[in-house]
Amino acid sequence: DKTVPLYSRISFLSIFSSRKAKIRAALKKAPQQAARCGSAHEALDTLKTLFDRIVRHIDPAARIETASSHDEVVFNIIGDGSGIFIGKKGQTLDALQYLLNKIRARQAADMPHILVDSEGYRSRHVENLEGLAMRLSKKAKTKGGTVTTPPLNAADRRIIHMALKQDTELTTWSKGDGIMRKVIIAPRQ
Repeated sequence: DKTVPLYSRISFLSIFSSRKAKIRAALKKAPQQAARCGSAHEALDTLKTLFDRIVRHIDPAARIETASSHDEVVFNIIGDGSGIFIGKKGQTLDALQYLLNKIRARQAADMPHILVDSEGYRSRHVENLEGLAMRLSKKAKTKGGTVTTPPLNAADRRIIHMALKQDTELTTWSKGDGIMRKVIIAPRQ
């Protein structure tokens, strides 16, 4: 019955603005039947409705298409092509995906992982990374020595490793700490 106001300055919402956001939240008692959805399908519908509201607040003309891929559900944002949902190097997509998966984990843990995409960004990004892997592998073979990628996040490093996994002439490993980790590509000895 009692709500406790919480005030917090967070920089997460600064993905939409350069200013810090001030958020006021209150704890409420939720009815037991609303706390958890009955099935994964109901949870997916609830999550899609919530995500649709978020997307429409950012761009009223945007819409969401849902598709299933392997063991993931893909929410594809169809917009005006401005890239507002992609952000710098896909950071906005990653942030939206993180939020949806946190909500998914609370609502229905048995529901598949949510992947958020916009305007085919994720597939273009994978193609670009695979192209980079092929160029660097040729360079390593020609040079006869090691070559290094720029710093990459874990998912991008994995794409590079998987792209070169079948090449028996090369070996790959990651080197560095935190966000400065790179993939090293070298000829096998």
